Amino acid sequence: MNGLGIRHMFNRQKTAHRRHPRLLACFVCLLLMWAGCLLPEPAEETGKLYHHNWWNYYSRGTFLLRQGRTEEAQADFQRCLGLRPGAKFGNTHDMWRARTYGLHFIEGYFPNRELGICLYENNNFTQSVHFLEISLKQEPSGRAKHYLNLARRRQMTGRTIPPPHLQLDRNTETSFTHDRSCLLGGTATGEGRICRLTVGGRPEFIELAENTLPFIRRTPLAAGTNIISIEAEDLLGQRAAQKVVWIADWQPPRFLIRRVSTQEGSWLVEGVCRDEFGLAEVLLDHASVFRLTGTRHISELPVSLRVPLTGATVTVTDRAGNRLQSPLNATVLAQMAMPEERTSRQFADSVCPFPPGKKDQTPCAFAALRLSAPPNATVLSRMETHTRAFERRPRPGGHMGLFVQTVPAPTADRLRPSLSLRGCQPLTRVFAEDFYVDGTAADGGGLASVTINGENLLAPDDQGTIRTYFARRITLDPGTNRFDVVATDRTGNQASQMLTVIRLSPEHLSENLRLSVGVPPLTPADTGLIGVRVKRSMETELTKSPVRFRLLERDEGWNFVLREQGLSVSDLADPSAALRIGKMVPAEMLLMGKIFTEAKGLTVYLKAVETGNGTVVFASDVYSPDSDLGLDDAVAGLVLKVQQGFPLITGEVLRRQGTRVTLNVGRREGTTENSRFLVISASSAKSITDGQVCKAEGQAIQLQIESVQQNTSTARIIPPAADVIVKEGYYVYTR
Repeated sequence: MNGLGIRHMFNRQKTAHRRHPRLLACFVCLLLMWAGCLLPEPAEETGKLYHHNWWNYYSRGTFLLRQGRTEEAQADFQRCLGLRPGAKFGNTHDMWRARTYGLHFIEGYFPNRELGICLYENNNFTQSVHFLEISLKQEPSGRAKHYLNLARRRQMTGRTIPPPHLQLDRNTETSFTHDRSCLLGGTATGEGRICRLTVGGRPEFIELAENTLPFIRRTPLAAGTNIISIEAEDLLGQRAAQKVVWIADWQPPRFLIRRVSTQEGSWLVEGVCRDEFGLAEVLLDHASVFRLTGTRHISELPVSLRVPLTGATVTVTDRAGNRLQSPLNATVLAQMAMPEERTSRQFADSVCPFPPGKKDQTPCAFAALRLSAPPNATVLSRMETHTRAFERRPRPGGHMGLFVQTVPAPTADRLRPSLSLRGCQPLTRVFAEDFYVDGTAADGGGLASVTINGENLLAPDDQGTIRTYFARRITLDPGTNRFDVVATDRTGNQASQMLTVIRLSPEHLSENLRLSVGVPPLTPADTGLIGVRVKRSMETELTKSPVRFRLLERDEGWNFVLREQGLSVSDLADPSAALRIGKMVPAEMLLMGKIFTEAKGLTVYLKAVETGNGTVVFASDVYSPDSDLGLDDAVAGLVLKVQQGFPLITGEVLRRQGTRVTLNVGRREGTTENSRFLVISASSAKSITDGQVCKAEGQAIQLQIESVQQNTSTARIIPPAADVIVKEGYYVYTR
């Protein structure tokens, strides 16, 4: 072998020698990383410090805080933040998941918050507020808010602080409404920071006390007088209160006719208008008969109306805005006229007993708060001597005319009253929660009662009325509702009509079209009965009406799902587990919760994770200082925050370009990049309840938001082939 060959072999050995250490070093690093990833976390906390990393000091600090050794815990949290020597390097940022080394994480790393709590327990309130405020800026948590309230209260103790003040968006005078609920809004302010606010006895969910707290609440009303209290309380226990009075009147007024006669070429109609909560206005056509002034309460208004021969319409409005319209046409007035006013002469086709030249009269009316009507007994005795008989007979000239014939009255009234319901069909389907019954009942011998499902609409003083115009607003139950309307005269004759009203739920409000969610068991697995209680409390809140999500899989189904996917409860801490669960559970989102047992109380942290891609679309937490008392209320507040993160929004399609649409809703309405909308085939000129959910191949068409602006948003149509179905002007509604 020559020298070149020997040198070549030497170089190869030298090169191989240089390569092996590099390969060996890489192999050693991989082994270390693999070993670090497989290294189990300590099974329990002992308070011993084995290393000097920031996470070691944090673990020991939390252990010491649970032991009540707040000064020692304070020192360890300061070392975590690099404020005191000890840790190799510090980590100053509060977060729900902090990486330590390799693939190891600490769940719930809050050194600023825990340091602030230690300072509070050690009576250093100024510094406590400082670090708690830092924690909230970096990563909000319910525990930091709770202790910040406590620290601020201790700071203000002993100082003279003015009590809170309530400013409502409306005056506090008594108001009338025909709505089933009222909207109350305003602002509570106070230097002592508002920590508690109740509207109508229902507390607002407040975690952090504020100097200025705006509020708005829709409060259900009961029929009649509602006294709604608004109370605000600051951190020092000082209170402010105001009361608002709403009178809910859901029923329209009534108009009853007691006598009809002729006078100076017109009809003279005498009767009474009634409303339990007060009348506001009476019109005869467009002429004012009565208009309420001041704050008087007038529930009964006798009226004397001069009606033209061609008839007129009486409109009665009460103080709540309910309105009753009563048409008085010539035929009806002629039938109600007193017996002495009827003659045997021939009537014209318009049924007017006066010369044609006097038909067009200006309506004239008189109203009095107290008007003595003719005694009913006298009126009835006159009516009982005559009975009307109308028939068509040929008039000279060949056309038909209407004649009235006066005949002796029978010994007993055998004629049934007349009963007519306007706009009511025997079977009606509606989406509204109310149904409006508008009708007229009449009897020449006088009415004894007019009832709807047994409720008499005639007051005792109105018995004997010959004609009544009535209306009723009836609350409907979901499904089939039946109403029996009966008119009875003074001799017991009856006329009745049966109404069947089916209340339907608009399709776009169906629970089946809401986002489907599942609530798997909470982590860690050793939460025991507390974890079961929190899970059940969450499920209870999610199923309360109105339902925002469609809840899937209760307790009995999750064990099977986890077993089939080879998952344990501890695996649920990783959002990627949602991808595997989504293969078996038809849920679009999982509400994955974790319980943190604190030194005092506990924290429930919740993440909404999409099962399609494992993305966390919402996260929030709540803190309960007592793991028993107040826990259910805290969980209810947490579910409320989740629901507020997915608001129900109504909008319209502004433009469609291929498989993309522009909607007229944006961030102002609460739209986010994770929002999904249904499409309802109703133009903007109709109510959304009149439309149907657009579908393609039996599945509801969805709009997935891609970008959001302040007032508009852009979405893509799913499936894309359904773009020809979606039209501009169609309604959209969040799933």
